[in-house]
Amino acid sequence: MDQNENMIIEPYIEGGNVIYPSFHLSLQTGIIIGIYTDVSKINTLMKWFMKQGNTYTHLRESALYERLTVREYIQFCLKLFNATSEKMEDLLPLIALTEQKNIKISKLSNGEKQRLKLIHTYLSSAQIQVLEEPFQNLDEFSKQKVIQLLGALQRQDKTVILLSNNFEDLIISSTAIHRLDTMGLHALDVKEDETEPASPSLENVPIRLDKIPTKKNDKIILFNPPEIDYIESVDGVVSVYVAGETYPCTLSLNELEQKLTPFGFFRSHRSYIVNLQKVREIITWTRNSYSLALNSNERAVVPLSKNKLADLKEILGI
Repeated sequence: MDQNENMIIEPYIEGGNVIYPSFHLSLQTGIIIGIYTDVSKINTLMKWFMKQGNTYTHLRESALYERLTVREYIQFCLKLFNATSEKMEDLLPLIALTEQKNIKISKLSNGEKQRLKLIHTYLSSAQIQVLEEPFQNLDEFSKQKVIQLLGALQRQDKTVILLSNNFEDLIISSTAIHRLDTMGLHALDVKEDETEPASPSLENVPIRLDKIPTKKNDKIILFNPPEIDYIESVDGVVSVYVAGETYPCTLSLNELEQKLTPFGFFRSHRSYIVNLQKVREIITWTRNSYSLALNSNERAVVPLSKNKLADLKEILGI
């Protein structure tokens, strides 16, 4: 594939309704493109990509030969993809299954099975790799290993396209993120910005008993700050997360940051504010990729910008 190539994706029209129009996707070697959209659009896109040449599609629910051991399955994959230059001892650590190599696949955990399936993407010679929900329902260890595998695909100069309805997963794994809806494909501004517009000084802000207004089902719902787990802004739409539920909010992130900083909230990313009282763990994915695991009902994980890490450590005294 050339250094830059445009792929034209066909429109999806059902019952006379345009589910999404035709759109261009700019492809470059060694990049990871995240497409944030709903499940039905993901299914349709996967079917379209499966018909394209020089493209490998990874279906999350693809089957494994569960009677085989991990070692036997990888040997089968090496023959299937004619990957004569690859060695078993190099592939097992790549998916963190060295200790499980003699265990039957049927005995593996869900995360271990999903990591094993992804060995196909590494062995495939296809230039374009399309992955469906590679992080869905994975434990944090498996997520970290998947990110490392994506890095290995980048080093092979492959172009990776991730399809997901989870925005946080795409933030920690993609070099560029787009949202696909009925109007087409839209680039999302989630880049690290060292020169973010300065918000008003938060020093010496008095503690206020401010409630945060949200709206759901035509009702205005007011939340006390300690109830809130985190706040997210996607393409200008602000959502407040409380106990696994999402509530739209008309305030901007800058306004919410001013209101909530005195209550122990932290701007972890240009698109996220998190309640530090709910943070359980700082996760290091790669040298430049971090997340905050929350002690909430949904075990939420919120992105942490690398340029915010030092500020957080200072706040926490670590």
